[in-house]
Amino acid sequence: MHDASGPRFVFQGSFPEAFGALLGQRACDSLFERCGPRGGPDPKLSPWQWLMARTYHQLAPAGSFSTHVKEITGTRISGSALSQRGQAIGWQLLHEALGLALRPMADQAIHPGCFHRGLRLLAIDGTSFNLRNTPAIGQRAVKVPCGRGGGEPAFARMQAVVLVELGMHQPLGAALGWQGQGEITLARQILKQGALPEKSLLLGDRLYGSPWLLWHMLPALGKGGGAFLVRAKSNLKAVVKECLADGSRRIAVAVTDPATRRAAGTLELREILADVTVAGAAKPVQLRLWTSLADEALHPAADLVELYAARWRQELFFRELKVKLHGRGDLLDAQTPETAAQEVLAMLLAAAVLALQRAAVAQAAGVEVPRISFAVVRDYTAAMCKLLELGEDLMELSKRGIWVERALKQLAEVALILPRKPRSCQRALRQPVKDWPKMKRPTSSPLIKTITIIPASP
Repeated sequence: MHDASGPRFVFQGSFPEAFGALLGQRACDSLFERCGPRGGPDPKLSPWQWLMARTYHQLAPAGSFSTHVKEITGTRISGSALSQRGQAIGWQLLHEALGLALRPMADQAIHPGCFHRGLRLLAIDGTSFNLRNTPAIGQRAVKVPCGRGGGEPAFARMQAVVLVELGMHQPLGAALGWQGQGEITLARQILKQGALPEKSLLLGDRLYGSPWLLWHMLPALGKGGGAFLVRAKSNLKAVVKECLADGSRRIAVAVTDPATRRAAGTLELREILADVTVAGAAKPVQLRLWTSLADEALHPAADLVELYAARWRQELFFRELKVKLHGRGDLLDAQTPETAAQEVLAMLLAAAVLALQRAAVAQAAGVEVPRISFAVVRDYTAAMCKLLELGEDLMELSKRGIWVERALKQLAEVALILPRKPRSCQRALRQPVKDWPKMKRPTSSPLIKTITIIPASP
């Protein structure tokens, strides 16, 4: 990590200050005034306080929402009153607030690993959360049939597609659905929201290598000088137009509207075929990548194949969100689909707060953000916020700043993850399905891989 003149990220000891760095009170209250529920007496909590407490509730390790409201604001409100307030606000308003709060964090001078040739590295992918079997959820949420076996699943699911800034683990946009919406449908909603920052390189797996989705993605990225790099399925048809010096080729892909089956146009892309061979593996893994980065001299095929591996950082983000932040598996606490959406959106806001805190710790330690433990920063942030709220009147402002500086210095040491050598793990399952081999004893070995670009046939 390169040093920059002056501090860019500030570690906050108070949760109102940490949340205020993410979303200002004036902007939040203005949004609720324009779009929030009307009528009724003045609430005990301002909209900003309610949203701040809702976010803190997802970050705090234990306790009810009413307990966390008392801790963070000093206001005592019953759980039933808070539940009614949440139902009146709805989840769409939180989604609008999310759009105000989330913004790119990485700076190329400070975080060069978050960029490729000046393009900000992003990824888009989906995940799901299980919903409780309550009457409200049973009436309004859809249980998608199991992919194998044809049986009814135990829980309805909240499907989420999240746009993430890689390297910083910062969410930038989200779309949610509980009526059986697929990832492609939700991904197109994110594109319509305008969440893609300028000069971005968007990475996606094979599901997002859909010609129809890329047809809509390319204009959204092109407006800001961005591009995409996605994996494509091997059975998709393409016409080779030109073979390039680095082994890649220019192709034309016909685009068909899946709803009407009518031709929508033709995509002009660059295709890369590569075999990735890992020492000890029985056979290589073949990648078929499509990209809108047309200049093979500026973006060589081998570099893009290596870069595509960065997409897995989003899986680490989902693990942080569902395991280390939520901490209760993938079963949400909410009793209705709407409050479940509120819960997921509040989790994303909490993840964004921690991304700012984590970036400040990484800057103090002089390392990249992934080298700082998400769980340790979360625990310190929650503990410090609680202590400062309890003893705010007992601590002078100058000494409070010293205390926060000491905590930051200690975090830079205890949250630091030691460098790890690249490892290659066995590709198998303990309970295999389809063609996967059975894993009896998990193994790993030092990663030694070879990338071979497969040129187009003459």
